[in-house]
Amino acid sequence: GCGGALPGEDATAASSGEVEAALDSSYCLPTEADTQRVKVIFPPSEFGSGLFAAGPGPFEAFRGTLFFGANFEDGRRALWKSDGTEAGTVQVKSLPSSTGLFWPIVTGLKATPSRLFFLAGDAAHGTELWASDGTGAGTQFVKDLTPGPESSSLSHLTAVDDALVFFKEIHDDTTPRTRYELWRSDGTSSGTVRLRDFGTEMDVSYLDAKVDGALLFFVRELSGSGTSLWKTDGTTQGTVRLKRLTSGADAFIRSVRTSDSRTLFILGESTGLQELWKSDGTASGTVRLASFGPTRTVEVLGSLGSWVYVTTTSNTTQYMVIYRVPLAGGNPTSVVSLPNEFASQGVAFPFIDAVSKAPGGSKLFFTVHIGTAGPGLRDTQLWVTDGTAAGTTLLRKPLSLSDEYSSPLLAVSDDLVFFSSLELGGIGVEPWVSNGTPGGTRRLKNISTGASSSYPYPFLKVGSRVFFGAYDETLAGQLWSTALSNTCMSLDTAR
Repeated sequence: GCGGALPGEDATAASSGEVEAALDSSYCLPTEADTQRVKVIFPPSEFGSGLFAAGPGPFEAFRGTLFFGANFEDGRRALWKSDGTEAGTVQVKSLPSSTGLFWPIVTGLKATPSRLFFLAGDAAHGTELWASDGTGAGTQFVKDLTPGPESSSLSHLTAVDDALVFFKEIHDDTTPRTRYELWRSDGTSSGTVRLRDFGTEMDVSYLDAKVDGALLFFVRELSGSGTSLWKTDGTTQGTVRLKRLTSGADAFIRSVRTSDSRTLFILGESTGLQELWKSDGTASGTVRLASFGPTRTVEVLGSLGSWVYVTTTSNTTQYMVIYRVPLAGGNPTSVVSLPNEFASQGVAFPFIDAVSKAPGGSKLFFTVHIGTAGPGLRDTQLWVTDGTAAGTTLLRKPLSLSDEYSSPLLAVSDDLVFFSSLELGGIGVEPWVSNGTPGGTRRLKNISTGASSSYPYPFLKVGSRVFFGAYDETLAGQLWSTALSNTCMSLDTAR
């Protein structure tokens, strides 16, 4: 009754000679030969492990090209780009160096049509905002928002039209409160301006969403007046409160996902009730859809057609159930209960780790983690659902059982998803692909030959390639990619 292979059953192996059909009009299931290292950029790591070694990232697509940060373990920093070829993978600009691997680093890449914004640091300014037009000469420091060597704490970086909006968080060491200021930048110093000061009486949630060209964010009034949904289009007059969601000071926001041009989120009331909301970025379109009792934990999967799909996990039985809720409003109905073979073995609480849906897709891919009382995990699973019990299928388990590395997930189409998975027998955690069926789920490539795991991290589609970082035989994280193709072959030939 769970719509797929149960725990303990083999949900991974493709049958011999199975022919892989085209996943859509453009893509087939990629092969090992399609997956190649793009370029050796990083020297061998001093850590000797893929979990901690330096590598390319974070990634961002800008003008049809992959851009990424290169944060070397010796403190060198740079902005790079790649078209997927070795010759076309080059440094855009060397940035100020710092001490060690972790801070400050090139991070926070966010693209608008004309500018690539990112955060980087130097001795004179600390970590601040930079912008690039994609060339070395056009990559410049934008503005010292916190004058002097102290770094600015910038969050919620979001592209809105051809500008960047973000929050500057100012922490007061004498009080436990933070001042939140909303800013806008066009990539120039004069065009980087403050839109609104929310002061210290308003707490801005770290969760946000982008809908219809605007940033949606949640504000809790510390006076106890309630929690509200706000939006900004990057202008002072366009920064407004959409709706007060609840009164009182004890509400919390969680499980925020954007799906099919709407934002879905869970509001937890002080009574323990958990409410499912939707918003299209307007006051009238911000609506409570359903309420769930306090004995369950509710998480959003996304929307398919005229339904929103959520999971509810019983705090007592530790079983997860998929429900669907009409987007027009109405009662939730149960779709399917997912198995939990550890439910009777103490702490074995399942929770959603990642969800991915292809643009315009009709399936939701999601990963379920089953926890323990400690930092480790009992199990990690990849599922797919089309919104029906029969179409809810376990594709692969386990993914990664580490509490320090979680499998990335990217659905390119309804029938092509990238993820990582653990395989015993000296293989470790490597990149995998699936066409949405257990038989079409397989390892993409054993990259870490001679090492324990390649620990691939975030998959990003840019043009006809999917890029990712991976730890390989160079003993460092390097840039890899998979070429997407519409020339399909049998799975036996692909091996």
